[in-house]
Amino acid sequence: ILCQAPWAAWMDSTMLSLDLVNRVLFPRPKSTYGLHDFPEELIWIPRSLNPENAPAEECVPCILLTSPSARFFVLYLHSNAEDLGRCYSFCSTLRYQFQVNVLAVEYPGYGICPGIASEESVTQNAFLAFDFLRSVLDWPLDEILIMGRSIGSGPAMAIASKHTVSGLILVCPFLSVRELVREFSGTVADMIVERFPNNELMKSVSSPLLLIHGKDDSVVPWSHGRTLYETCPARKRLVAPDAMRHNSNLHTNAGWFVLPMLQFFTVPDYKFDDLQVPAWAYDKRHCHLYSEDDDGSPEEGTGCLPCKCHSPWRQECIVVVSGSQRVAASDSRMKKGFGPQASKAWVNIALNEAKTRPKSHLSPVAGSADGASQEPPDDGVNQESSAEGALGHSGSASSDPTSEVSTAA
Repeated sequence: ILCQAPWAAWMDSTMLSLDLVNRVLFPRPKSTYGLHDFPEELIWIPRSLNPENAPAEECVPCILLTSPSARFFVLYLHSNAEDLGRCYSFCSTLRYQFQVNVLAVEYPGYGICPGIASEESVTQNAFLAFDFLRSVLDWPLDEILIMGRSIGSGPAMAIASKHTVSGLILVCPFLSVRELVREFSGTVADMIVERFPNNELMKSVSSPLLLIHGKDDSVVPWSHGRTLYETCPARKRLVAPDAMRHNSNLHTNAGWFVLPMLQFFTVPDYKFDDLQVPAWAYDKRHCHLYSEDDDGSPEEGTGCLPCKCHSPWRQECIVVVSGSQRVAASDSRMKKGFGPQASKAWVNIALNEAKTRPKSHLSPVAGSADGASQEPPDDGVNQESSAEGALGHSGSASSDPTSEVSTAA
């Protein structure tokens, strides 16, 4: 009896790795980043949201990009052909273009995230990142935008079907895995187990929907996106460029992504509460690849890794985001009786010291699903409107946004 649970777990993981459909859905490209990449932007989230005694195998790597005084947080769920390293440039562009905070979550088996990718495990990671925003960062629902591209539309829909957020952004989504297989293999689709039933989940979505799907998509037919759009009962907008393919760079034409975002959502917008990120999130020791021999590892008793605050109360150390600097401030002086004024002075000292720190890693800007532009800029303007609210690609910023927005009766 004692051996049944480990044996069953081993059998489940083995069958999952041999699942042909699962391997097609999650090809797991070679990792494009490592433990020491993206300094002060690569974080780890324990599945329990409690860093105390959290095993490294139960911590999920994510990219956290902050924007000064940003009101909105974009939770980004990438496609199946990229990892956090490949989508970093696009997420960085999101941050600067719309002045939003961005949290991109890694999938099991991708990058440096342990585990095997499946519908269940990928969705679990997505919900974990969402819970981190809500419970740890204390971010309100009406200031969260969920964005999923291709396979990422599945976990994005799973969250949006249960929570009403500020907005849901889907790029090249599919009705379900079974319906997608049916497009290419006909009745063979009836033989596979259903995964990501987006067509059913959409009926429960109450958040404003921006759906972008190119008509030249040969991977996921754009009819999938159109049907999902028609099913959505909430306020919605469909953007359907004629020349956009599945992996096209979203920034090829401003009318594909940038203008719809600015017209449909209230971005950029601002708030003046400091974003406080717990310093334990940046601790590399939460990564299963971490070794004491790694360069930059802390010495015994020197406090938490990212801020070197020397605080004996590691869990009380927080990171204060102010302007473009991320600095560490410890509440340990509060515990010693120095009072709130002393704590405020300590933060000011840390802010002054931060001015001499090096800036974070930056990558070239890209907007495609694989990190590189695959589409040349459009030469002409071909705008298309319909009763459904469909929008073709446009090279002009003068299009009427009201004609492209469809609100449920």
